[in-house]
Amino acid sequence: MDPSRCVVIVPIGGYLEPECARGLAQLEARGYPVRAVPRYAAIDQGRSQLATDALMDDYEALMWIDSDIGFDANAVDMLREHDLPVVTGIYPRKARRELACKLLPDTPKIIFGEGGGLLEIRYASMGFCYTQRTVYEQMIVHEELPVCNKQFDRITVPYFLPMVLPEGTEHWYMSAEYAFCERARRSGFRIMADTRIRLGHIGRHTFQWEDAGTDQPRYATYEFNLH
Repeated sequence: MDPSRCVVIVPIGGYLEPECARGLAQLEARGYPVRAVPRYAAIDQGRSQLATDALMDDYEALMWIDSDIGFDANAVDMLREHDLPVVTGIYPRKARRELACKLLPDTPKIIFGEGGGLLEIRYASMGFCYTQRTVYEQMIVHEELPVCNKQFDRITVPYFLPMVLPEGTEHWYMSAEYAFCERARRSGFRIMADTRIRLGHIGRHTFQWEDAGTDQPRYATYEFNLH
């Protein structure tokens, strides 16, 4: 795996957390190009522009890492080793006992850590998500995405444009990341997660898997029961 062909994109929300900065330094030392940029006021526009720029620069893969995610560089290599179009790490929401992703409805439980592995999910929050070029190329075709802003000499493709998804008799206004995953799924790609990877979601403290189901103890293997 050539690290120079996978660009690491870091939308900075507020500031870059030290735990994230350490991981990025590790990646740069391994030869990964890192693009850490201030977050756009409209995150969907920002992510779409960053993705368009990276693809125009001929990268084969885009690794998305949020600036409040603590990680080890080995975790990026672990995701890439799967050679999957979309594969992500799972982390909890801050100060809320839930995971920052949407699981498939028939998922009974998740094994995190040493006993974990690959798991298909419905949507990822994309704070730590590896995507291959083919996903974006197929999405343009299948979703008939336009090439925008040609008149401004810097084009963008709205891969992350929020969408409204019918859910039975209701409607779901989907965020940029979930909308991307929905378009990817409709374009024929599964959203996979590697549940072995421990990530920190940094807020009042560093939130990890266990915070979604219990209090502070940490375990080598953790089973998250949904029902």
